[in-house]
Amino acid sequence: MRTKELKRIVQRLMNDPKYRKMPFDQLSDVIGLKKKKDRQMLTHVLRELEQKKKIDVSSEGDTGKTKDLRSTKNTRETEESKDAPKTSVTEETKDSRKIIGVLQGNQRGFGFVIPDNTIFTEDIFIPEKYLHGALDQDHVWVNLTSKPGEKRPEGEIAEIIERGHKKIIGRYEKGKSFGFVIPDNDRLCKDIFIPDRRGKKAVTGDKVVVNILTWSDQGKNPEGEIAEILGNKDEPGIDILSVLKEYDIPMDFPRDVEKEADHISEKITADELAKRKDLRAEIIFTIDGDDAKDYDDAVSIEKKENGHYILGVHIADVSHYVKQGEPLDESALDRGTSVYVVDRVVPMLPFKLSNTVCSLVPNEDRLTFSCEMEIDKKGMVLDYTIFKSVINSKSRMTYQGVSDVLAGKDNPTAKALLPFIDDLRVLEELFEILHTERRGKRGAINFDFPEAKILLDEKGFPTDIVIEERLVSHRMIEECMLVCNETVAKHVSGTNAPFLFRNHPEPDAEKLAAFRKFINRYGFKLGSKEDVTPTGEDFQALMDDIEGKGEERVITLLMLRTMQQAVYQGHNLGHYALGAKYYTHFTSPIRRYPDLFVHRYLAKSLKGKLNQKTIDYLEKHIDAVGVHSSETERQAEKIEREVTKLKMTEYMTAHIGETFEGRINGVTSFGFFVELPNTVEGLVRLQNMKDDYYIYDPDLHQHIGERTGKFYRLGQAVKIRVAKADVDLKQIDFDLIEK
Repeated sequence: MRTKELKRIVQRLMNDPKYRKMPFDQLSDVIGLKKKKDRQMLTHVLRELEQKKKIDVSSEGDTGKTKDLRSTKNTRETEESKDAPKTSVTEETKDSRKIIGVLQGNQRGFGFVIPDNTIFTEDIFIPEKYLHGALDQDHVWVNLTSKPGEKRPEGEIAEIIERGHKKIIGRYEKGKSFGFVIPDNDRLCKDIFIPDRRGKKAVTGDKVVVNILTWSDQGKNPEGEIAEILGNKDEPGIDILSVLKEYDIPMDFPRDVEKEADHISEKITADELAKRKDLRAEIIFTIDGDDAKDYDDAVSIEKKENGHYILGVHIADVSHYVKQGEPLDESALDRGTSVYVVDRVVPMLPFKLSNTVCSLVPNEDRLTFSCEMEIDKKGMVLDYTIFKSVINSKSRMTYQGVSDVLAGKDNPTAKALLPFIDDLRVLEELFEILHTERRGKRGAINFDFPEAKILLDEKGFPTDIVIEERLVSHRMIEECMLVCNETVAKHVSGTNAPFLFRNHPEPDAEKLAAFRKFINRYGFKLGSKEDVTPTGEDFQALMDDIEGKGEERVITLLMLRTMQQAVYQGHNLGHYALGAKYYTHFTSPIRRYPDLFVHRYLAKSLKGKLNQKTIDYLEKHIDAVGVHSSETERQAEKIEREVTKLKMTEYMTAHIGETFEGRINGVTSFGFFVELPNTVEGLVRLQNMKDDYYIYDPDLHQHIGERTGKFYRLGQAVKIRVAKADVDLKQIDFDLIEK
């Protein structure tokens, strides 16, 4: 649907004498908006019509030709309507105590509805008998059945507004005259009935994609048809493909997108060269992982006689090739980000761009967007220039190779980098200054978690899980990218136009209070005053205090959980964890859409083309781009976690009965989770601990024995035996051996 058409529909609907005020989500349903993009468009249409006085918005709910579009204050909103003018909650809604929300299913049969666009802020428990056919992620109306003031609100599904799953991924099982599919998502508690005529010749054990044809509201199974057979569940790669399909990640690009990419030439014309600063003679190089396939950032370094450094960060100029509104751009926006899982990458851009035209491979001319900064001995950026350029990378370096040559190791990889040793040593000098003098002294928080790498055999089975060492070369490049992103963010904040920033708000107050209470039990403090929000320096001081102690890993994890998530927004709020007043993403346009978006409008700004028309366009669309980019980022992270959990579970199937030592890293009412040194996590179930009756203390994150007084708390070292590893459920169970 086009914006103009939607405007006409909204105005025609609101001018109808029968129109009555309604919630944003109900208005979306009345108009028939199912796609996320269309609902985001409605957000901006409502805002624009209000600003142009074409609809009358009244906080009192008065109605003229158009009706009230302002809702009561709400702490939980759908992402589509987050920043939009809101419709009021109707009197009918208040009187009937109906709540609109999204159902979160549970493998044990019950569910919770998370309210979205109402004044109700608590999750609502739905017993299994009151689900009435609703499943995980369905958008539903709920009748509250609990009385006001009761400890836990409960409800009954009154209506299913929209199904959350149009397609379901699962394992096919063949019966005599029919089949059924067991969903991979264990929150979908019903198998899908498949008539023989709709089975598409699937056989038992196949992983399939199912289209749902009919839903039942009387406890019966939904009926569907097989849309695609992915392959047998035991075939290499099918397990990971199933996870990607579950999240509807497209494996291929549409034909028009591939066609546009194929028509892009690698050859750089003389006219284009004339418009750019020619850096091809300079010593510029990339530093990436051994198995990296695309290289979108390169660096150059120089030390002046006065002790200042000239750091150049040169980023692939993707926006030169991906034009606004063209199929490539629409596809990149829709994907939002590349998705990285154990054995593959699902790229944001087609191979021709991501691995060829835009990849800063050595000894090839490449178009770049450069930021050159003059940095003093205290890490302050004294001056900078941002410009379009052309480079020719002199070396494709690896993290291990750079670390080896800086450490003076004598191996072929290190020897190959000896011609660049002077530049690398200067870069290492600058890293120390940026890390200690710039970020350290202003209180940036250094979350330095060990990362696990899962090694697979040729059949896709995990053979080992190793902790990747964090090398000095990783940190060198990280600091270069951070200071570049900050510099660009500060620059664009001075343009007086909307830009996409990477904002990170202060920690959540409730979580912060619980965290302080927990660490106080171990003799640690966060800041000097409990009623004051701690600074980044306070957090870093705590991290220094716990370094090397047994509680370090757990306290660091809990600390991270107090933090809110960073988001993309069209206005600058700063980045709390980095201690940065300004921050954006500029350095990875091959794999992140926000970086590409920033490149595009930064280029217009430098050319003096940020006219009022462009600014109006940005004001109208930038929030939707930010919301969508944040959502796709979260989804990519979730997929990565799911695949990692899957492969770790599969790995532990070969270690049933073996004993390991680990630490408790999560405590729940039904047991506690233990993390092993290789980051594998398993559950010790309370029901299997027969030596005592254990009482759960959520404030202190512990279980304590009623009779013996034995306790098991967060951070405690324990010894376990691997009892079970269920690959289908991605669950690992441990039995406790001893404290």
